Amino acid sequence: MAAPPPLRVVVGGAEGRMGRLARSAMAPCTDLIFVGGLKRGDDPGPLLQTEVADVYLDLTVASAARALAPTAARAGVCPVVGTSGLNDQDLDCLSQACGQGGVGGLVVPNFSVGAVLQMMAAEHIARHLSCTGIAEVHHSGKRDSPSGTAQATARRIGQATQAEPPQISSARKDDALAEQTVTFATSHEQLELHHVVSNRLAYLPGLLLALRRVRTCTGLVRGLDSLLD
Repeated sequence: MAAPPPLRVVVGGAEGRMGRLARSAMAPCTDLIFVGGLKRGDDPGPLLQTEVADVYLDLTVASAARALAPTAARAGVCPVVGTSGLNDQDLDCLSQACGQGGVGGLVVPNFSVGAVLQMMAAEHIARHLSCTGIAEVHHSGKRDSPSGTAQATARRIGQATQAEPPQISSARKDDALAEQTVTFATSHEQLELHHVVSNRLAYLPGLLLALRRVRTCTGLVRGLDSLLD
């Protein structure tokens, strides 16, 4: 039996740091092919069509993603959004667009598998120990604060405990890439979940997984949890 054709991927922000990494990661893959990139000011129409693309990977900024990702979804191209800074209204709009286009989509606050596992563990631990806070540190070039990962972690803990989400403290440092510490404590003990990304290559396994599996999603899905075996 012949192998299925490779998934055709358009990348928003293809010339950015993560965009270039994504393209290099796809290059040796036989099941994924980069078919075009979008940057600020480009007309997305010619690329975001089912005749051209199967998946749209957004690695832009929030102001661009909130227009490009729904455009792709309405055209029947599955969006994978790795851009942070989107609010609930943006995600509702994207979810509606996925319904209109009849496709699944993924919004991924963090492509690091370790970060996803940290969030999953934090959600479980919070049911047994009180979360006293989330501290996140990122490189000085990161525009959003708190990070999307920290907000997603806080939201999940709040949902797990049916209480107010824990407070987030944020810092930006030149010598950091991405770190997050989630602290739980009682009067007699303390537990910390500490995750550090030292190289952006850590994001690539999760990114490739999202590209390969987004078409199995029903509607808009947040995070990689459901894709991890």
